[in-house]
Amino acid sequence: MPANTMRLTKELYSKRYYGLLASIVSLTVLAPIIEHGFWARMLVGTLMFVTLWTASVAVSNRSGMDAKTLVLAGAAGALWGLGFFAEMMPFDPLYLHYLTYAVILFFFANVGRIMLEDILQGEMTSNRICGGVCVFILLGLCFAMLHMMVAAGDPNAYRDSTNLVKHGNEILSREYNYPLFTYFSFCTLSTVGYGDMVPISRLARSCSMIEAVTGQLYLAILVARLVGLHVATRARMDREIIEESKSQERQLEVSGRR
Repeated sequence: MPANTMRLTKELYSKRYYGLLASIVSLTVLAPIIEHGFWARMLVGTLMFVTLWTASVAVSNRSGMDAKTLVLAGAAGALWGLGFFAEMMPFDPLYLHYLTYAVILFFFANVGRIMLEDILQGEMTSNRICGGVCVFILLGLCFAMLHMMVAAGDPNAYRDSTNLVKHGNEILSREYNYPLFTYFSFCTLSTVGYGDMVPISRLARSCSMIEAVTGQLYLAILVARLVGLHVATRARMDREIIEESKSQERQLEVSGRR
């Protein structure tokens, strides 16, 4: 492989978390504000596919992508695509939604686990800091999928002041639920709690409580770990500079004696 190509590949690998951050921020920010039309559904679907791909690339190593991650990404993408035709299926679409949410949740959780293993070891770089932000957002998306599973099983599990979570006993489509529960998940994860959307059932309240605690613990532990890694890196660099300086002084002394 040419030297320029190897250098470019190494540079792209060292910045692999930036692409994932851009895709999940787009998926998170745009979903709650777009209208529930055909093109909006296509946009959210496209962003989901891009996020699945960039997440797979982000946790790959220099030798290639992990087979388990690729299988999960492919399954999640296929199930999300089938969701557009859920009403045409010969079975209850609720089961398809359950499976879709579960697979995407497991995929994001697996990606977050792999990223944390990389972030919490080695030197602290801007790419690893970016990865820490990605894991926090992935936490919010994982809990969004969990809330959607709860709401799919119990339409009365959550109450929204705009009355979009439920209409009587009708469970809204995934395209309507995703923006709402993405918004609710990140409000809960950051412990904002505006009160416009609240958990009603015991299961929904338990999930919300666990999410709020997880979000605060993650931030506290991650910041402490990042500060520790930064201090350790700076100390190691200072030691190397001192040792190099002493080595040069010894060489000068030896040269002077000669």
